[in-house]
Amino acid sequence: MTTDRPESANHYWYADDAGHQRGVDVLEAMRSYRAAESAMRRRSQASMGMGENDLIAMRYLLRATAEGKAVGPKELAQYLGITSASITVLLDRLEKNGHLTRQPSPFDRRALIIVPSTPSSELEAAALGDARPELLQIIEGLSEDDAETVVAFLTRMRDAVDQVDSHVFDRDERR
Repeated sequence: MTTDRPESANHYWYADDAGHQRGVDVLEAMRSYRAAESAMRRRSQASMGMGENDLIAMRYLLRATAEGKAVGPKELAQYLGITSASITVLLDRLEKNGHLTRQPSPFDRRALIIVPSTPSSELEAAALGDARPELLQIIEGLSEDDAETVVAFLTRMRDAVDQVDSHVFDRDERR
């Protein structure tokens, strides 16, 4: 396995054991990737003038629309975990900036549904969930076996991460 590891890859939180080096290399690569991805998200948010909740809301609305589902303010507030006052402010801001419209619900004339605007640029589309061409190019360069290995690995890592400290929430829910 060839890696471009910095000399300081033997950080204090890892055992100094040669048998763990492959795992250390993978974890370091994942940590580096997460940092780069976070920075990319912050740049996208800044360039679009949107906060994290704005982007999460727009992704949710675009996905729901693609699936033929109507979303109201209450459902979106529950998804984001914010209050009705906060969702009103968020929707006002997104509507003012042309990212969505509020329309009467076809199911209940007293209710509103939120309809997202189609992303108007490649940057907007990428920030809202479309894959960037430069990332797709790297992924398309993987063999079918390599792609399956990466997906299986990331799925197992996600499942393991979901279990870390999950007992804390289980204990809190019993209170």
